[in-house]
Amino acid sequence: MRVTECLYPAYANNTFEAENMDNRIPGDKKNTGEWKTLTAIAAAMWLGTGAGCTPEHGESEAEGTGEPTLSTAMTAEGDPVIDDVIYLTQLGLIRGHLHVGYSLYDRDLPDLAETHMKHPREEIYRYLQPAFGARGCSGFADGLMALTAAVVDRAEKSAVADTYENLMADIRACEEKAMLSDPNIAVRVIQKLLRTASGEYLIGVIDGEIDNLHEYQDAWGFVQIAKDYAGSPALAGSAEAIAAAGQIQDLLNSLDGLWPSLAPEGGIDGNPLQRLRTVEKDMEIAVLGLQNE
Repeated sequence: MRVTECLYPAYANNTFEAENMDNRIPGDKKNTGEWKTLTAIAAAMWLGTGAGCTPEHGESEAEGTGEPTLSTAMTAEGDPVIDDVIYLTQLGLIRGHLHVGYSLYDRDLPDLAETHMKHPREEIYRYLQPAFGARGCSGFADGLMALTAAVVDRAEKSAVADTYENLMADIRACEEKAMLSDPNIAVRVIQKLLRTASGEYLIGVIDGEIDNLHEYQDAWGFVQIAKDYAGSPALAGSAEAIAAAGQIQDLLNSLDGLWPSLAPEGGIDGNPLQRLRTVEKDMEIAVLGLQNE
């Protein structure tokens, strides 16, 4: 997930039309390493310029990879100690990872589930720890470790389910330290989750084929959490908010076909670049009235 976490903060200022990229690549370049590289560049240009992604303080590179991690990228965008949108988005990304892992385990795919359970602690949690302290949240490190251990040990599904639900309760308690009742914050979190999901998907699926299963699955998880936010009480307090929430839910549901399953054996039908871009544009229109309240 590191690539899009580094890139998406600058997305809103970028006007690159990703859906046109397919038409700019000669036919003999597709289904090659060069095409994959160009597609990744297209995703990067769509999501942002990558400004502010220079590693800092010796802890900002993924171990052994030299890639910027979330902590560096998000520092460039905002501080979760004081910024509710950044804080809730990062908690949403954690929930998205865990939701994917839990869903895979429930589908008898424990090997795939394992990697998703490990990522939140490795990539996001430690970056949020100062925010937990400042906001009066005790955190949920023990819960993360317990869920990971249950999956690694191939515990019974019922035991994994109980551990997962306990962890979700702890995460929700930390979410309550932000302005969850503000509809404008809710829609901005939804938009950021969708942008991150879009970037993950464009890395996971290239030319209609799964190229990175993990990122493809991440994208699904982030969209599910965006749907959850769309159903939150923050978007039920006025006629405008209710209308916006309904449109957001419809737009997010329209993306379901991009994930025929969590571990598909065949290709992906349709034009995901076009669909993702259209949904993002339509969502911007759907929340205009709400943001002007």
